[in-house]
Amino acid sequence: MVFIAGIDEAGYGPFVGPFVVGFSCFRVPDWELDLWKVLQPAARPKPARSDRNAIWLDDSKKVHSGKYGRDRLERSVAAFLELIQPGLGASEQGLDQFVRTAPSGPARWIDLAPWLGRMQEVLCPSVHGDRSRLDAAALRRVLEPAGCALDDFGCRMVPAGEWNDWIETTDSKAETLFEVTMDVVRHLLARTGHAPLRIELDQHGARRQYGPRLARALEPDRVERHGENRGGSAYTLHFGERAVQFRFSQKADETHAPVSLASLAAKLVRERAMDRYNAWWAERMPTVSPTKGYGVDGKRWLAEMHGEVEKHTDPALVRRIR
Repeated sequence: MVFIAGIDEAGYGPFVGPFVVGFSCFRVPDWELDLWKVLQPAARPKPARSDRNAIWLDDSKKVHSGKYGRDRLERSVAAFLELIQPGLGASEQGLDQFVRTAPSGPARWIDLAPWLGRMQEVLCPSVHGDRSRLDAAALRRVLEPAGCALDDFGCRMVPAGEWNDWIETTDSKAETLFEVTMDVVRHLLARTGHAPLRIELDQHGARRQYGPRLARALEPDRVERHGENRGGSAYTLHFGERAVQFRFSQKADETHAPVSLASLAAKLVRERAMDRYNAWWAERMPTVSPTKGYGVDGKRWLAEMHGEVEKHTDPALVRRIR
């Protein structure tokens, strides 16, 4: 038995709100197995409108688009979460539990942000528990005959305060992205024991060389480089007898099912956190429209809140310094 994992992020570019790294990890009989083929027809990119039973599994920007995007996003996350927590049901899985489960960071950063704190609402409020159980059963029917199973699924949320703390240490957004990603990687290494593991990731910007950074962060016995080019970079890290593959590729969230699932977890947590963020500020500044924190609208929100943020909380918990 070997493992294939996927890692993806949401919220790298906003001016406010958390950064989130999602992950998923599947037990499979063979590294070369195509999980997309296994998962169909239970889950696939953009199911036909006539197929209401199929689960959307794709880059989160595509799943989350349009009028019913949030509902699709929540349904997909709830279905896969039910696989690893049978019987819990989407109606009971809490946002707080999902965010604070390993590989969560220091709890103080969540507790310090007054719009986060104890997040008692459910993770997927639009999904009834019966729906997630039916969806999970459909996923099991295609995974189990192929000798596959979802082993782990979650995220690492970095509130703005912690993000700023990281930036003070690394002096770089790119290095902070890499270091937080390594937190997730260490969790996956521990979770999978001594078994062979392959981790699929999106490229980090235009970076092509990851070998020295992987060696420094994970301290393997040896790093084997397979290729570094515009299309992607691949390595095998050797820990004694154990081999762990890393593959950084373009559009991994569209081409590798575990990365697509990781993308959905990251996006949903980011969206739910921003729901709380906007609701908290609306109670104090009802004339200021909500924001997702990106681009022009993020700047608009900060401009409208000029001089007001510090009246209610520490500005370092709100605005990212990079």
